[in-house]
Amino acid sequence: MSLTTRLAWRNLGRNRRRSAITAAAVAFALFFAILIRSLQLGIYGHMIDTVVGGMAGYVQVADSAYWPSQNLDVALAEDPQWLEDVLADPLVASAAPRLAGFTLLSHQSESAVAQWTGVDFDLEDANFWSTRLIDGSLDGIDESGPYPVWLGRYLAESLDAHTGDTLIGMGQGYQGSIASDLMIVAGTLRLGNPELEKRVAVLRLADAQAYSGAYGRWGTIMVTPKNTSASIQVSQALAQKHPLTYASWSSWEDRMPELKQAIQADSAGGIIILFILYVVISFGLLGTMIMLANERQREFTMQIALGVKRRVLAGMVFVEALLMGLLGATVGTLMGRGLIYYFHVRPLRLMGDVASAMEQQGWEPVLPPTMDWSITWTHGAIVLLLTLLASIWPIMVVYKSPSIHR
Repeated sequence: MSLTTRLAWRNLGRNRRRSAITAAAVAFALFFAILIRSLQLGIYGHMIDTVVGGMAGYVQVADSAYWPSQNLDVALAEDPQWLEDVLADPLVASAAPRLAGFTLLSHQSESAVAQWTGVDFDLEDANFWSTRLIDGSLDGIDESGPYPVWLGRYLAESLDAHTGDTLIGMGQGYQGSIASDLMIVAGTLRLGNPELEKRVAVLRLADAQAYSGAYGRWGTIMVTPKNTSASIQVSQALAQKHPLTYASWSSWEDRMPELKQAIQADSAGGIIILFILYVVISFGLLGTMIMLANERQREFTMQIALGVKRRVLAGMVFVEALLMGLLGATVGTLMGRGLIYYFHVRPLRLMGDVASAMEQQGWEPVLPPTMDWSITWTHGAIVLLLTLLASIWPIMVVYKSPSIHR
């Protein structure tokens, strides 16, 4: 260990209160930065996953006239070989075709307009649907009976329908045909989006094609990239590598610009809050460093008079600030990550009017944080940099100190 490091380490113990105050300022700054940003980005991820991940898709392949009307008449012809090529692409995590339309569902004296969605459960994430199943089952359906249908929980409530009940479906099918048949409730779903749960009815893809008369047709292909944060770039790259006749590729940002803009606007507000936090903490750190310099003015002068080089003293002060910053950053990281992990296991759930307002906007009233380590590293580096910048003051005092104390 060098002389500078030894001197800095011993000086930390000489005034433990001062060292503890500086480290605590760094720790609490990092703690609140991790907490605020993790919750904020986690909520954005929850919003995107709720609206995009399950039903709309991060990347969607469909006829250019298909979105947002979801018109059955412009459904694409099936191309299994093309789908296999897309699934084999290293950028793709999953790809699954769907078919959607609208129908009137009736059960006894109750009726409701529903958006039916044909899903290929063999290609989609089985865990996604099984974890969202409230009751009923995805397996063991009688192939010879009515079409099995899985209803959103609020749609099932409005129809007063339960597992095993028979529904009558009637609507417009492919190219003007009539879609009319019996359906049996195979289960109810919790999709995390109350608006979807009020209208969604999920069918198997083959049943949806038969019900609507759109045999051999895909309405859309949902593609989930391995890097979901780069949907735009992945969409453009895949469109060039895997062209499909009459089809266009689009990311969720292209189809839902209002959601992207809302997230960007809210994120800017969070950054402003963090900026204010860092300004306050910066002045606190600067005040601590000024106090450190003033208290040790005589000490610096005596050491210079005894022959200690000023660069050694400056290095000692810098290392002290670095050690206090690292100590504070470590404590802040442990505190922040610990609380974030707790909220990850037991996410905050809003109650009352606030929860009702969120449900009306289409979000489940929970506040799940993100566990992304980049937030910790980024803000840890920022706080440590602020500490080192504040150490410039005592370094300047070292170089300005005379060799004789008057």
